[in-house]
Amino acid sequence: MKNHLLRRLALPGALFAIVTILAIVGVLYTGRSVEEAEVRRANQQQILSAARARKANAGLEKDLIMRYGPVYDRLEEIGFVGAEQRLDWVDSLRTANSEAQLYGVDYQIGQQENFPAATLGTAGLAMHQSSMRVKLQLLHEGDLMDFFQRLAGARRGVFIITGCAMTRIGVAASPEQPNLNAECDLSWITVEDPTEGAPKS
Repeated sequence: MKNHLLRRLALPGALFAIVTILAIVGVLYTGRSVEEAEVRRANQQQILSAARARKANAGLEKDLIMRYGPVYDRLEEIGFVGAEQRLDWVDSLRTANSEAQLYGVDYQIGQQENFPAATLGTAGLAMHQSSMRVKLQLLHEGDLMDFFQRLAGARRGVFIITGCAMTRIGVAASPEQPNLNAECDLSWITVEDPTEGAPKS
C-alpha cells in the first residue's frame, strides 16, 4: 500500500517539479526581457534626444543664417571676407583721387601678414593685413580727409589709417597748384572665409 501511495504521488510531484522549474525559467526570462527592454528604451531615448538636438540646432542655424546671412554676404561683397582684392583697392584709390580732384596718387603695397584679431572678437577666424603706403599732393589739409572719406565710401575693402605725415611744398605757383605732400600708411584687413576648403554637403 505504501508503494501504491508513492506511485500515486509520483505524478503530482513530477508535475510540481516541472511547474516549479518552468516558473523559475519564466521569472529569469522575464527579468532578462525587462532588462533588454530597458536597454532598448534607453537607446531609443538617446536616439530621440539626438534627433531633437539636431532639429534644434538646425533651427538655430537657420535663424543665424536668416539673421546674419545678408550681413556676411555684404562683407564678402566688399572684400572683407575672403581673399585679398588688391586690384579693387587700387581702383578705389584712383577713383577717390579723381572724385576728390587731387593731383594723382602713388602707392606701395607690402606682403600680407597676420593681424592680431583677439581685440576685434572674430571668434578665432584668421585675419590678415596688407600694409600700403599712399602718397598724395593736396591743396589743403581738408583734401586728405575728403580723399579717405571717398575711399571708405567706395566700400571696396576694409582699411585702417595707421599714420599720416604732411609737409609743405612751398609757395604754390598758382592757386590751382598743390601746397602739401601727404604720406599715409594704411592696413587693408581681410578675414579668411571659414567655408573655403570645407567639404561640400
